[in-house]
Amino acid sequence: MKVLEAFDLYRFYHTGDEETLALRGVSIHVEAGEIVVVMGPSGSGKSTLLSCLVGLDEPDGGRVELMGKRLTRRPEAERAAMRAAEIGILLQARNLFDQLTVNDNMRLQMRLARKLNEQRLDQLIGLVGLRDRRHARPSQLSGGEAARAALAVALSTEPSILLADEPTGEVDRETEKHILGLLETRRTEGGATLIATHSDALAEHADRVIRISDGRIVND
Repeated sequence: MKVLEAFDLYRFYHTGDEETLALRGVSIHVEAGEIVVVMGPSGSGKSTLLSCLVGLDEPDGGRVELMGKRLTRRPEAERAAMRAAEIGILLQARNLFDQLTVNDNMRLQMRLARKLNEQRLDQLIGLVGLRDRRHARPSQLSGGEAARAALAVALSTEPSILLADEPTGEVDRETEKHILGLLETRRTEGGATLIATHSDALAEHADRVIRISDGRIVND
């Protein structure tokens, strides 16, 4: 089953008289129980692609379907509701609200998706190894702890698909191993995952590796 599918995505940016083609006809899909990794040099279009796939940015051409329903060209309120219900998002930064504890960041995400589940929250806190840090705020966490907390927030609603932008880019090897273990568990449970990364370790665990350059897919 295709959880997420994009058809012929184009995205242009304009600065004065200059035009940048960030995406040039990108088509991609992710199936249930699959880990797909997107790799490419900086500026190749990976982050733009993820933004369009989750509905945070609208492509200039093409469309995105989530669980068989069109995500693009909808009012933001509808896109936000679809994101909250079906997508876990892990960005390179700003995944946690500074004024909230780890627990409360997770509760907020669950409430937005109307999936508040204290048992799920407690289980996930244990899986990411943060039981002793659950009442800490982001400023009180180490880099590795913050990365694991952000992953817990992204997975708190049991999303159909997790989209992650460099999830291991700023963490130590032990934290990277921990994240890889959680992604493997998610795969066995039928969850879909799409990761934009430079990490060879993540690529080795993927079912498919898609390479992108200058906004085009050059190898799948």
